[in-house]
Amino acid sequence: MKHILIPVDFSDNSWAGLVYAVKLYRDDLCTFHLLHTEVLDPEILSTLNEVYIENIMKLGNDQLNQFKEQIESSDPNANHEFKTIIKFQPLTNAIEEVTKKLSVDLVIMSTKGINSILNSLFGTNSVNVVKTHLSCPVIILPEDYDYNPIKQIAFSTDLNRFYTTEELTILNDLAYDNNAVLRIMHIETNKPLSSIQDYNLSVLKSSLQGFKTHYHSVPNFDKKTEVINTFIKDLEIDLLVMVNYKHSIFEKILNEPVIKNIGFNPQIPFLVIPNNNTAS
Repeated sequence: MKHILIPVDFSDNSWAGLVYAVKLYRDDLCTFHLLHTEVLDPEILSTLNEVYIENIMKLGNDQLNQFKEQIESSDPNANHEFKTIIKFQPLTNAIEEVTKKLSVDLVIMSTKGINSILNSLFGTNSVNVVKTHLSCPVIILPEDYDYNPIKQIAFSTDLNRFYTTEELTILNDLAYDNNAVLRIMHIETNKPLSSIQDYNLSVLKSSLQGFKTHYHSVPNFDKKTEVINTFIKDLEIDLLVMVNYKHSIFEKILNEPVIKNIGFNPQIPFLVIPNNNTAS
């Protein structure tokens, strides 16, 4: 049984994220936890009477239950169960708390919605969530993304680090379950691969089994974000994957000026795997 956490704000975009989740795991036994958050300013909260606060909570719960009933009607899948959670705290804090309490396997979230002011794929909520160092992976969906079967997966890595079996589990599962081609993407530097990088690549290849795997050494002709976007477009990639750890390519991309100015904006789902290697 998989436990999937879906933050929802009742927008069309969060609905699209939920539809993506149930289609992606159509053949799996899953409990989808629908999380809605409301943030009440403590100063304002102290001036509100108890009846008004109860009405706010009731309205949120009613909306969440309607959302749940809507997806249950749209997804008559006996493998799927839907549960609701409402939290009166910031989204990032709520996600961190719920993932630990329920041993969540994956968070799937859309980047924009009624309660989010986001400028790009790495918008405020998305960045905050992946920087929280959750214990589970996160799939970030572009705005208004329609489900597309995963046939091509790009795993971008600098090969400077050994990946554990636990970290690669979701990557293995998604590639195997979808009969997808996995493309390991390494952005070249001016130096040949070191002995450590060669070793990490060989271990990575041996760890990824049961599906086609290809290695690509991509020229670093410009900013990493542009290199990756070009790779996604040219090979018709359906899912981009990175592991989030200190000095990782993910961290470098977040720090590139292009992120801060115009955003890194691939038009496909983006899977961020947390660092479970204590040596990193």
